[in-house]
Amino acid sequence: MKAKALLIVTALSIILLNDISFCQLSNFGIKGGLNLSNAELDWTSYNFQRDDKAGFNIYISYDFLNFTNVVISGEAGYSQKGFNWPVIITNEFGEETGNYDIYNRLNYIDINAVAEFILRNKSVSPYFSLGPVLSIYTGYNVSTSYNSQSENEDNEDPLFEKLKSPVLGFISGAGVEINKVIPQTILAEVRYNFDLTSSFNNGFLNYQRNYLWQFNLGVKF
Repeated sequence: MKAKALLIVTALSIILLNDISFCQLSNFGIKGGLNLSNAELDWTSYNFQRDDKAGFNIYISYDFLNFTNVVISGEAGYSQKGFNWPVIITNEFGEETGNYDIYNRLNYIDINAVAEFILRNKSVSPYFSLGPVLSIYTGYNVSTSYNSQSENEDNEDPLFEKLKSPVLGFISGAGVEINKVIPQTILAEVRYNFDLTSSFNNGFLNYQRNYLWQFNLGVKF
């Protein structure tokens, strides 16, 4: 599923570049970095602990409108979401006898519309950004770790087989654009990305909403 998602991103990149003339290349950019994701789950019977899961994201972007202090951009890219589930094994007396971890990776194609409010300076320009996100679910991967031994599993998981797609979300963040280091503009940013609509709904799980922090580096050409 990950390979399929990356192929979709590559196709989107080719289509976008074919529609942009060489003289407009300065509006094009690419960014990527670390995701720290989790999920908000509401079980009707019980709640369980969830830990953040590390992943990555990569986006292409294009500035459709570029004013002095406001930039309107479109982004498309691959983003890994999900969560880790630590499981404690107990005996009949409630004593802990072991533990293991389940790593749940969810794969998405994100399409973002971002408004960036920037304070332009000659070398370093700070900004904050916000906008809606359309997340298209492309699949999942589950792995387990027991006594430091990790094992991938391709078995179907009913929790992820019925995730809704697409899902509407929202993204906000802050960053800086750095000039005069290289001919291109360097950017560094931190963003918070969260679902607005429920991803999953049935008798035993009321809703699931993904949320994640993104720590990105990129360039604008």
